[in-house]
Amino acid sequence: MSQHILLYTDNPPEGGVQQYNHSILCGLVSAGYKVTSVQMKQSNLLVRQQKELGIKQFWLNFNLTTDFARVLKDIQQPKQFFSTSKPDLVIFSDGWPLANFAAKQAAIDLGIPYITVLGVVEPFPRDFTFEDGVPYIEVMSYHYTQAKAVIAVSQNNLNILHDIFQFPAEIGRVIHYGRPPQYFQAPVLSIRKKLRHEWKIPENAVVCFTAARLSKIKGYEYQIQAIKLLKESLIWGQIYFVWAGTGEGDYYNCEAELKASVEELDLTEHIKFLGRRWDIPDLLDASDIFILPSQVEGMPLSIMEAMAKGLIVIASAVSGIPEQLGNTGKLLPDPNVNPEATAQELANTLLDWVVNKETLLERGHACQQRATKMFTEERMVREYLEVIKQAFSAEPEIQNVSKNIRYLENRVHYGSLVWDAWCSYRQGNSSAMALYLEKSLKYTPYLPTETVVNWLSTFANFSRGKGEYFDPESLNNLSEWELLLNRIYLGV
Repeated sequence: MSQHILLYTDNPPEGGVQQYNHSILCGLVSAGYKVTSVQMKQSNLLVRQQKELGIKQFWLNFNLTTDFARVLKDIQQPKQFFSTSKPDLVIFSDGWPLANFAAKQAAIDLGIPYITVLGVVEPFPRDFTFEDGVPYIEVMSYHYTQAKAVIAVSQNNLNILHDIFQFPAEIGRVIHYGRPPQYFQAPVLSIRKKLRHEWKIPENAVVCFTAARLSKIKGYEYQIQAIKLLKESLIWGQIYFVWAGTGEGDYYNCEAELKASVEELDLTEHIKFLGRRWDIPDLLDASDIFILPSQVEGMPLSIMEAMAKGLIVIASAVSGIPEQLGNTGKLLPDPNVNPEATAQELANTLLDWVVNKETLLERGHACQQRATKMFTEERMVREYLEVIKQAFSAEPEIQNVSKNIRYLENRVHYGSLVWDAWCSYRQGNSSAMALYLEKSLKYTPYLPTETVVNWLSTFANFSRGKGEYFDPESLNNLSEWELLLNRIYLGV
């Protein structure tokens, strides 16, 4: 019987993490593993391909951007998934350090070994709090130390884990993302001509392409600023910008704002919005330069894809991007430090390259050579399979639970049960509410009266997070609440 691996992610179904998840899921099936996926509900080409491969799907019934508390508090749902699917190993695909927080605790509670893959570390507040008394940074560090392996997608990310979060030096390794073979195939001239005709862009023009969510963190505003500078230059008639992506579902959605700016500045002829696309290799064939002046990144797949296709890349010097480009592309100043310099340098670089087009081919070839050496999907999957093999062959560790670890776990379980109680109260199920609160007494760090006060303040905090008002007096009308208080104070 083949070993069973479950990939678990609470990341929104978009962007590089989604593409990475798909590559790993397909690679695990090819390697002969039984594979299950837990992710946010979606319906797209990738999910259809996964179903065709026999990958069983479980859906998270919440949206990260509107119900973030569930990431931190909901231990019950991942326990149900794990108990139903019975995996031998879980791979947690983390979009940021606190991703899959409650799910990791569920795996620890059930004794299921897991691997953690961290896509993005920055930005991350070291004093993060949810106003519930849980020491999240300490618990996060504990969760990482319990993993069979911790994988970062760039050395930059791994360095931050060690330096800022004080992880032990022996924890963690780097496995760069990789892209499938179609991105390394030679450009097709007929596709280039066809798409440029559809876009009403001359064949001899320079096309600057960006594939990214229409989000503020992706730095589109710096492209707009650079374009405004180029509009008065001699190259204006030779340069066009094509953007593939939407702002849908992104907390930093700027799609409407961008389109309004393009209209207002009379740039519609030179900036093309394509929306969500799945034919990125073809779009790269029709392009000459790839631009990504992001504020925040991990190890962008879009840059790897452009490099693999032989495009020269201009991107901001943040996170793992310098590690990707090496000395092949053009690194822009960090927009978080000097946004004006980012836009100005982007404009200057484009002006120089459009005038000296031989640079595009020469440096684009260097990008492609680096991608072929470092960023193939085959290499990535092979390295993951090695880590998984080591995780399965490792001897089970005898856990000596220290007082500090017990304290951390108690705080997590206490907070989770109070959250479950609040959810039940909100749904009008007072019996379940009282049951969860009574269970939380096993883990409470407070004296009885302090515990009751904490319940009330926590209910109020959770309600505020939903834009609702919590009236503590409403509990006094519930017989289950009265019975619970009698058991606490009177032992009845």
